[in-house]
Amino acid sequence: MPVRSDLGTRVELVSMDPACGGASVGLYRRETADGPIAVVHSYSSRPDIGERLVFVARAMAILGGLEPVEGADAAVRLPCREWHNAALKRLFLDCFRVDPSTLPEPRPLEAPDTRSEQLIRVEALGGGRYRVHASGVPEGETSRAPAIARALVRLAQLDEVDETTVAFSCGSDHDPLVGLLLVRAQNLRAALREEELTASRGVLTAPSAQE
Repeated sequence: MPVRSDLGTRVELVSMDPACGGASVGLYRRETADGPIAVVHSYSSRPDIGERLVFVARAMAILGGLEPVEGADAAVRLPCREWHNAALKRLFLDCFRVDPSTLPEPRPLEAPDTRSEQLIRVEALGGGRYRVHASGVPEGETSRAPAIARALVRLAQLDEVDETTVAFSCGSDHDPLVGLLLVRAQNLRAALREEELTASRGVLTAPSAQE
């Protein structure tokens, strides 16, 4: 299978997709006149790979609030027409956690904290800004809101407005992306370890070596 030259730049790779016979699946950034688009592609020759790529792209659209690209079944773009690299890489990886027998649902902007009894809620302020709140903080216990905000900044390369407020540089709202990242932000160390492990495995399998 020839290597395509119209894919753009590869930004992330799942070296073995267990839902598709261990095929390598990559996320590519392709520049267009209407802004960058995210292309999901594999060099695998498996008969079911096309369906799998479409599923991953649809999952990205649902979980991240992305839009389909006309004329491309496995390509999506952000409504702001910009590119949030760290957030999109994590979105892509999380789509491989989705049960392939059903489409996912967008994550809410609140979740119980995994490290305390606090409830973490993210308030959309408009203009791409989000404020993190923590409720149910026991007397004498520190609010987890600042820690969650710092984790969101690190995970998605957001701008830090103050200790509990973060913002996307594009000035646009991305509620589904924030809901997705909120779960990961509660355990930043585990999320970063997973990222490092994925990067260490990020070697593209040659087309001749794939099924």
